[in-house]
Amino acid sequence: MTGVLAVVLILLVAAFIVLPFVRPTEEEEVEVRPAGNELWKRERAVAVLAITEADFDLATGKLSNDDYQVLRSDYEGRALHAMDEIEKFAPAAASTPARYCAGCGTLLAPTHAFCGGCGFPRGGQ
Repeated sequence: MTGVLAVVLILLVAAFIVLPFVRPTEEEEVEVRPAGNELWKRERAVAVLAITEADFDLATGKLSNDDYQVLRSDYEGRALHAMDEIEKFAPAAASTPARYCAGCGTLLAPTHAFCGGCGFPRGGQ
């Protein structure tokens, strides 16, 4: 009796493990990639964040001056390239100039007093 119960239990566990591999999937997940402008905005935000972290690491002594200069110049170049690409997507005749947060580089809404990304005050620019 115990042997039969053990065999049944083993078969149930094996079926539980094998079933996801055998069963056909109903829907395959589709990777959604951001549009070109959103991709460049994300790249700019990542570069600005990396610069901020490098500044902090230098201040706390985790990073040497030479390493800091290399990282800073690399990420500044990335941020500037992303900003150039973002400008290509901008409309030709904008009625008001776009304002970006000095803390994280996020585009500021005209009605907001603080940045939605990092909370930096708009007047602090």
